[in-house]
Amino acid sequence: MATTAEALIYAIGGGHGHARRGWLLQQRWLEAGRDAVLLVRPGSDRHLPASPGLRLYAHSLADAHLDALRRRPPRRIVVDTFPSGWRGELDASLLGRFQRRAWIARYGRGPAPGTTCYDRVIAPYPAQRCEWGGELDDAAHAGYLIEAGPVAVDGDAADFTLLDPEGRCSPHLLQLFARLAQRAGLGWRHQRRLAPHQPARKLLVVGAGYHTFYELLGVGADLRFLPVHKRHDDQFRRADLFGLALNHLEQVLPWLAAPFRPVAEDTAPRWHRALALLEE
Repeated sequence: MATTAEALIYAIGGGHGHARRGWLLQQRWLEAGRDAVLLVRPGSDRHLPASPGLRLYAHSLADAHLDALRRRPPRRIVVDTFPSGWRGELDASLLGRFQRRAWIARYGRGPAPGTTCYDRVIAPYPAQRCEWGGELDDAAHAGYLIEAGPVAVDGDAADFTLLDPEGRCSPHLLQLFARLAQRAGLGWRHQRRLAPHQPARKLLVVGAGYHTFYELLGVGADLRFLPVHKRHDDQFRRADLFGLALNHLEQVLPWLAAPFRPVAEDTAPRWHRALALLEE
């Protein structure tokens, strides 16, 4: 794991969102002429494009990874979400080996006792739309660390699209959505993903993960989410903050039958600001 790269992006999280955010940050850093290595857990990389600086953090080799970092650390480290690492491996002695330390605080819980303070705490939200309150008053808001939204609404849009990125809907549930669409007088389709520039007017999304939620907010659809429980991601709170949660299936038909009301949110990523904050 020893590397001559300028930065290590440490995205050892429980889901794919950490790896995705880390990969996006690495790509922006590489585009700016900086050399950065991305470290993720095996399995969380399966949806990421190939990257020359991608390393897998296998638990069976964890001690070897950490020993290598202690011997020859990059100049800076950027840690996503978990300030003490996935299992507390980022202790004060290891973090102290880096000249610069930044923490991307997706939710407002401070570093564990004994952990070296970070030079920079970055909230991946705009200040006016931050998911957590004043738990970390010294955080700098960088805006959403996402890709641009994939679709746009136009006059030929489908009436109703059910987007199910993780394939959670059973055949029985799909039949229920088909009946609800029919009762509302709407045509409908079920998809795992939206292709670029594919229109959708009424858009119901199963799940409200960080990337899915914020990348779809700006597409101009009449949008709602069916949040699912995740251990380290409060999707219910996120969707409720925007008034876009449908927490019960009984709420779907009234929404489908209501007039079209597009959601208009500016979720354009501000990667230049995030990079500037990291390099201060």
